[in-house]
Amino acid sequence: MDMPLCHKIAVVGTTPDYIDLLRKKAPEQLLFITQTGLEKSDRQEVLPAQEEMLCELSRPEAVMEQLKKHLKNHSLAINGIACFDCESMMLAAYLARELNLSYHSLQTIKACRDKSVTRSLWQQNGIETPRAQRIASAPAAMAFLAQMEGPCVLKPVEGSGSERVYRCDTALACETAWYTICSLQKQTDVIMETFVEGNEYSCDFLMTPQGARPIRFTRKIHSPIPVFGTIMAYELVNFPRGNISPKNFERLLTKAARVLGIKRGICMLDFIVTETGASLLEMTPRPGGDCLPWLIEKGMNLDILALNITLAAQPAFKFQPSRRFSSLVGLRIHGHRTGILKAIDTSRLMPDNRVREVYIKHKPGHMIQLPPKNYDSWNLGHILFKPSPLISCEHQCLHLLSLLNIDICHGKTPPNGGTRQPPKKSQRTMEI
Repeated sequence: MDMPLCHKIAVVGTTPDYIDLLRKKAPEQLLFITQTGLEKSDRQEVLPAQEEMLCELSRPEAVMEQLKKHLKNHSLAINGIACFDCESMMLAAYLARELNLSYHSLQTIKACRDKSVTRSLWQQNGIETPRAQRIASAPAAMAFLAQMEGPCVLKPVEGSGSERVYRCDTALACETAWYTICSLQKQTDVIMETFVEGNEYSCDFLMTPQGARPIRFTRKIHSPIPVFGTIMAYELVNFPRGNISPKNFERLLTKAARVLGIKRGICMLDFIVTETGASLLEMTPRPGGDCLPWLIEKGMNLDILALNITLAAQPAFKFQPSRRFSSLVGLRIHGHRTGILKAIDTSRLMPDNRVREVYIKHKPGHMIQLPPKNYDSWNLGHILFKPSPLISCEHQCLHLLSLLNIDICHGKTPPNGGTRQPPKKSQRTMEI
């Protein structure tokens, strides 16, 4: 007699910290499809076969074949696909198509991942977005800068957030940025766009056949450090300040998503509020990452990661927005130099009555590399705090970071002769 199947939601390609986090949110409901090798990194434990399939994620057909065998061998079935990692969305779309499950199409993922395609589709449909061009050489970048007669931004065609993004005000800066980007990736797919002045925001929204419905808005607070585009913090806001209305913004969101082929799901948008409205930068068919899920849960009483998992298994699920709102700030903790993380001392930070939560992402022994070489390893955690209305958020962010003592030692091996310490738990103060 055959054993009854255990139904799982497949989480395609995610990081060790998200694996630990999602397992707590949906115990025994998920099957992680994970890149081989991650089980040896910052993992709290090796998962049983009923919860994880380790494989090489770069070959979709091979992943599908291995998944079929894995499901059969362990009496499992997949009833939903979720993905929280940009680089794995194409694989998630392929698996969903092969398994006849609800997810974004391959064409939609390609349109979102390729910034030149996104820009072209938006411009063709009258949606304000920076003027952009695919660039094939350093001279072409310098020519585009001269044509635009103003600062421009150079970035990879595919990529996330501020990774390998460079502002260029001079021909020399264009040449340097071009060769830097090309040296850090296998292909030379680079996009160049006009620099847009204004306040930068991001939002998560739920897309349904009826249209887009915003979930949260955050103002991006840029870091004063020389890595252009680095976000120091996110300020949770009710709605962006500027020459836009909630109703018109919902119409814009709906149109921008439909143009890219997005029909249903939680998505993220980066945009700039200008003097005339909103200029759209990037739309990603997944919830916002980094410290945003913690910030949303603490400030809005909304678990957006759990919501995304629910939608994966129940596409027609009706979302009820939370009425709770608290204007919190999510402040990122970055490593200040390359080396081995020895310790993070929060003892001077915790007594501050603005602080609501401190989350340390990596344990001692973690290897830190700085951008542009690595944008993940230098992100060490975050601080959630309630800002004072009397002082600028930027000033408060710098002050709170100054209270941290981050001990980083030189070398390529963990301190204490290679001994790895157990991960620190999240340190919390008062509830809001």
